[in-house]
Amino acid sequence: MTMWAFHRRTHPSPESETALRAAEKSLQQAQDHRPEVEAKLNESQRVKEQIQAHNRASYCFIQSIGLGQKPSAAS
Repeated sequence: MTMWAFHRRTHPSPESETALRAAEKSLQQAQDHRPEVEAKLNESQRVKEQIQAHNRASYCFIQSIGLGQKPSAAS
């Protein structure tokens, strides 16, 4: 019967070192682009809000046409 002895490595494997460096590089790139990404997100949210407001106004206008009413100034 063969007995296997497992030993803890005192040094990380080359593969894990490579993976760690790649992860650190990816994290650094993400952090470098964070302000740009946040600006794009803010712009997207602003555009979404504008579209929603436009859609609400259009719905109120179409609804008033369907009911034969004049659109109110509050809509």
